[in-house]
Amino acid sequence: MSIDVTSDRPVFAQIADTLREQIRSGVLAPGAKLPSEPDLVAQFKVNRNTARRALAELQQEGLIDSKRGIGSFVREVAPVLALRNDRFSRSARAAGKGALAAEAEALGLTWQSEDQGPIETVTVSPEIAEVIGEATAVVKRRRMWVAGVPTQLADSYIPASVDAQISYSAGQTAPGGIYGLLEANGFPLARFREELMSRQARPEEAVALHLPTGAPVTALVRHAITGDGRVVEYFDSVAAGGLHRYVYEFDATD
Repeated sequence: MSIDVTSDRPVFAQIADTLREQIRSGVLAPGAKLPSEPDLVAQFKVNRNTARRALAELQQEGLIDSKRGIGSFVREVAPVLALRNDRFSRSARAAGKGALAAEAEALGLTWQSEDQGPIETVTVSPEIAEVIGEATAVVKRRRMWVAGVPTQLADSYIPASVDAQISYSAGQTAPGGIYGLLEANGFPLARFREELMSRQARPEEAVALHLPTGAPVTALVRHAITGDGRVVEYFDSVAAGGLHRYVYEFDATD
């Protein structure tokens, strides 16, 4: 490992680049201990502040956890669930599986959905109101766990007029979760639209997802759309890890 003194890239960033590549390539596996600040000083012939900034960079990105008096370790995270067109399939819902269960079980992973309080009736933001065509919705807030790690915070907004017909807030359920309940009550889903965008975690999100403050997360908004173009669910979530902005649509499948 060496530093290019002719590069315009700061020395601390070059050290972070080297360690980041070792993490991504698996040379430093999840749970592995990184070189200490004195080790980095000796290896790269830099001062301690430069070594400290390199480690701070990786911690800010959510790649490592630092334990005071012990050292820095590669963060152990659950595998990213694959984005598949069939994760909202009716066959999965008929088997009693929502999207999270279908994805996790297909990959052989354990999962858990943890309610963050009761279902509430709320006045939604202007952005959500424009999408669902109503100012009021019922919302269910959850935290998702995969392989024992908190991976996602998710809020499902159901238009109040739709809730009046499906009794979601009253505790009505169906195989396959909310989408199964919608389809069982006259709201067949034709397609889904999802938009993903990377950003920094807000302080409360970082706490809930066990991330360092400001670590990258992926914000996802999904619209569940019926054949006549009505949005019957507005799904707003944030997950550990970052992606570039990505918008796509796909049809509901059997």
